[in-house]
Amino acid sequence: MAGHIRAFPRKTLALFVLMSCQNTWAADYFDPELLSLGTGASDVDLSAFSEAGGVAEGNYPVTIFVNQHEAVSRTLVFSKNAQGAIAPELTPALLNTLGVNVDQLPAFKGLPKEKPVEDLPALIPQSTVKFDLSRLRLDVSIPQVAMQPGRDSQTDPSQWDDGIPAMLFNYNLSAGRNEQTLNSDTRVNNSLFANVQTGANLGAWRLRSTVTHSHSDSDGGNNSDSTRFSNTYLSRDIRDWRSRLTMGESSTGSDVIDGVPFRGIQLSSTEQMMPARLRGFAPQITGVANSNARVTVRQNGYVVYETYVAPGPFEIKDVYQAGNAGDLDVAVTEADGSVHSFVVPYSSLPVMLRPGGVRYEVTAGRYNGGMTQGSRESEFVLATLIYGLPKNLTLYGGMLGSQNYSALTLGSGLSLGDVGAFSADGTFSEAKFEDSDRQTGGSWRMRYSKSMLTTGTSFDLTALRYSTRNYYSFAEYNSMGYAQKDDVSPWTLSRRRSSFQTQVTQQLGNYGSVSLRANRDDYWGSTKTLTSLSAGYNGSYRGVSYGLYYTVDRMKGNGDWPENRQVSFNLSVPFSIFSSSSALQNTYASAQMTHDNKGRTQNQTGISGSNADGALSYSVMQGWGNQDQVSNSNLNLGYQGSKGNVSAGYGYSGDMRSMNINMNGGAVIHGEGVTLSRPLGSSVALVSAPGAGGVDLSNGSGKTDSRGYAIVPYLSDYTRNSVGLDPSTLPDNVDLPQNQQTVYPTNGAVVKADFATRIGYQVLMTLTRTAGAGMVPFGATVSLLDKTAQDETTGIVGDNGQVYMTGLPQKGALSVTWGKGNDKQCRVSYHLEGLKPTAQMPVIQLNGECR
Repeated sequence: MAGHIRAFPRKTLALFVLMSCQNTWAADYFDPELLSLGTGASDVDLSAFSEAGGVAEGNYPVTIFVNQHEAVSRTLVFSKNAQGAIAPELTPALLNTLGVNVDQLPAFKGLPKEKPVEDLPALIPQSTVKFDLSRLRLDVSIPQVAMQPGRDSQTDPSQWDDGIPAMLFNYNLSAGRNEQTLNSDTRVNNSLFANVQTGANLGAWRLRSTVTHSHSDSDGGNNSDSTRFSNTYLSRDIRDWRSRLTMGESSTGSDVIDGVPFRGIQLSSTEQMMPARLRGFAPQITGVANSNARVTVRQNGYVVYETYVAPGPFEIKDVYQAGNAGDLDVAVTEADGSVHSFVVPYSSLPVMLRPGGVRYEVTAGRYNGGMTQGSRESEFVLATLIYGLPKNLTLYGGMLGSQNYSALTLGSGLSLGDVGAFSADGTFSEAKFEDSDRQTGGSWRMRYSKSMLTTGTSFDLTALRYSTRNYYSFAEYNSMGYAQKDDVSPWTLSRRRSSFQTQVTQQLGNYGSVSLRANRDDYWGSTKTLTSLSAGYNGSYRGVSYGLYYTVDRMKGNGDWPENRQVSFNLSVPFSIFSSSSALQNTYASAQMTHDNKGRTQNQTGISGSNADGALSYSVMQGWGNQDQVSNSNLNLGYQGSKGNVSAGYGYSGDMRSMNINMNGGAVIHGEGVTLSRPLGSSVALVSAPGAGGVDLSNGSGKTDSRGYAIVPYLSDYTRNSVGLDPSTLPDNVDLPQNQQTVYPTNGAVVKADFATRIGYQVLMTLTRTAGAGMVPFGATVSLLDKTAQDETTGIVGDNGQVYMTGLPQKGALSVTWGKGNDKQCRVSYHLEGLKPTAQMPVIQLNGECR
């Protein structure tokens, strides 16, 4: 016992005495001599681990998060700062990249751009930096007022990625079979429909085309087959102009002049390439500050903008567009703490832009409409321009010229604050037909939008349009005199005289909401009118949702169509309100009743639901009516997989049987093979993690195939997207040094996200030193001696000389270091041959001698 007492270090005894005193040093301290008994390793440096989250000095590949939003992934140097703590080296240039407003913060004046800052919290009060070694995640928290205004919406065009060369396919297949029995005579009808959207990418170029095929056959011999290519075009971005060039089949915009399908060439501005804070319309905020004041802008109770301004008048022009309405509450907080507030009313229309905003389109081509059996296919040139002016005013105009047709449009939009947003325009046309003189006419349009947040009322869009008798749109001019196709609605080609449409929504707080939608059209040369009205109420109570709807569709004049009026009620009851069982959490009972103006009542009840992750869905429904309507039963099953979706249905009634199946999904052909996916969006990411098969994507959109490839099917163009793998689903022999990446795809791009994988074994090794020197000391660092490895495989020795390593090959050597001298380093050679992991024991355990 005495020997043990003599071996107890005096300074450690003093430490215990100090810790017993109040208001004295209370920091954690690891004395290496406590670990050196019998090891001779008293100079092991453990200061890096004296605090939570401590790490050793070195280079670490990290993913940086700024205010909980992923910013960038890169390798950072961790070293001791002026306070003696090991911290990442953050330079003003890197902070500027991360969105910190270093150019406007006085504390950064004169600091070298590439020299690490000594103490970030001293430069930016209330800022913090935290590092999670287990996830290689660096969290940087910066007060919003120290960030660049609108930084989270900015994207450097140099980061935009046009992606890799690839071919893309979106497919939708459906097939059905109906059997109907009439007077012991059974007739069978089969149908098949296929739609495939194809594409090819090479650099910035995008080639797209859609092919459709339909087939039907029946016992009566009415067989038909049809195959058609459409929407074939070649396009690319012109970044310097924030525009896109399109050649082939497409359609013009419809904000200024009615949209025109064409085959030709188009150059149009692309608002997606602009930062989100400069898109669309938002009012300009002006005010006066008496000091270095903080300006905070709230909408619907949420902060949407915050910045500092100098004393004197200020203007804010880059507030985000948050919907088409919603008043802005502005608070100016002076340096002495005083606050003065004011409200900026806000309403907008889709055509409106903020001051200085420009949207344009130039198109030259041939009319390519398909509503008639043939058309004039006139060649034309179209140009439109929308320009934002001060005082919440937007001017717009356009012209369309052809050999025997011309049109000119002029208009303006104005935000009237509390009153709402209003736009008015006029289009004047001149058309010459083969058997008549030139005919001139005009069409006037007014649009209105307003949301009243205090009352919960929203006029989403109300539009009124009137056209004179001799006014022709370009589509009407090209279709005049040609017979419409059989599958086109009979009023589609009629020349509209006036049109009115509106949509109103009223929120009722906890009692749900009511909505009204109405439109009415009448036509020149005809007494017919087309009227549609729908009103509805939606609500819920303790998880039970319900709705009541009323609709009217009526067409009068020139052979009246039968009027259709009906009222319907639906109810959905979740089984989870009766039981907390996980099997019932996604199961619902539903009922629906519909009653029309002819006294017919149709009822339908059933059960629907899905499994826990929503991949498998089902529904069983039973329907019946009151006027000899046939009762019918329906069963539907669906499965949403990582490589596509499939659904099937079966219907049964007294004289009818029907079956159908539907499949849809996507595929990408790239340099390493073919990867299947769910249906593809505009831009996608190809994930490559060789050897990591069956790993879930972090956004839940699928999993990797057997080769380690997967598709993230939906990305946002021209902005930051996080692509990652779920490390909890990795195979036992695979390790990921980094599981998240950031990509910035351009429109239609296939961006590559390569994840380096360490394929190898998980090993728990007990390290002993030669010549009876005992265990390798606690805190020693261990690394794999493999110059071919792309990522360093490291570990730290714990108690009893044990170290846990991942990604080890079957044989190799380890370097062990616990000091700077040669006597503080050694190597371990190991062989794992014959040692195989099992499901019960995925970690191999063995001893290693350090020489």
